[in-house]
Amino acid sequence: MNRLQGVLVASLLLLTQCIAADERRELKIQHSRTALDASHSYYTDLLDELLSAEYRLSAIDQTITQNRAFRFLGDHSIDIHWAGTDLQREAAYRAIRIPLFGGLLGKRIPVIRIADKARFDAITDPDQLKSLVACQGNQWPDSDILEENGYRVDRIARFEVMYRMIEAGRCDYFPRSVIEIYAELEQFGQGVLMAYDDLVLSYPFPMYFFVNNDDASLADDLESALTAMVQSGRLREFMQQHPVTRSAFPLSRFNHARIFNLRNARLPPSTPVTDKVLWLDFPGSETPVEEGATY
Repeated sequence: MNRLQGVLVASLLLLTQCIAADERRELKIQHSRTALDASHSYYTDLLDELLSAEYRLSAIDQTITQNRAFRFLGDHSIDIHWAGTDLQREAAYRAIRIPLFGGLLGKRIPVIRIADKARFDAITDPDQLKSLVACQGNQWPDSDILEENGYRVDRIARFEVMYRMIEAGRCDYFPRSVIEIYAELEQFGQGVLMAYDDLVLSYPFPMYFFVNNDDASLADDLESALTAMVQSGRLREFMQQHPVTRSAFPLSRFNHARIFNLRNARLPPSTPVTDKVLWLDFPGSETPVEEGATY
């Protein structure tokens, strides 16, 4: 084979690969909420890990709230959405009931002002924290969970505003999950804000992928790929290695934290709480759901 023939063969191979790539189904997903939305890359990287052989991701060109994202999912403006679960969401959409963080979404560390550290050091009882005001998303199930457990919440519409409000002293703390907080603080509030990881709010709250009820093939592909990833231990390894989540590990760093356990009255009965393969053990927390308990 001469040089020209070699170039032609290589070009044909490249063209064949491009055509094959174009034949993959496009998956429309939400755009990052803001430059501070460090966790967005976790979900897109995880989806690539799970589905890249048959699907390609395409982010829509607008930022949307959680509720609007579910509306987009309902009318097929997006194909997949990730969010914490509740009864209403699972009634309306197909949830892939495999926690994407092994349950760590419900392990919440307060973002506080560094100047307030001594104030939080003095908190030894949930009632003391309940007297303070938490910033939280106005459409997040977390806000409902906190309020139903007696915590004061200032509901905010936009994600990045919550960080500005805590920095400005317009709320006292901003509860963020252990798998989100460290990557976010690398981007915002350095020198002013800190992760107060001597205290953890803990409640059962899995993060799921959701799809439209009509999209059975995508749901089946997601469930099959995620199940294999969990059972092989690869999902845990993925969390331990990914830039967004790796700072939460090892979880033994929380052995001496004060754990305030909350109940989640919005947890669907179908939540696979007895499947220990799906949930990571977290120091000092109760099991995801006590057998026979009403949530």
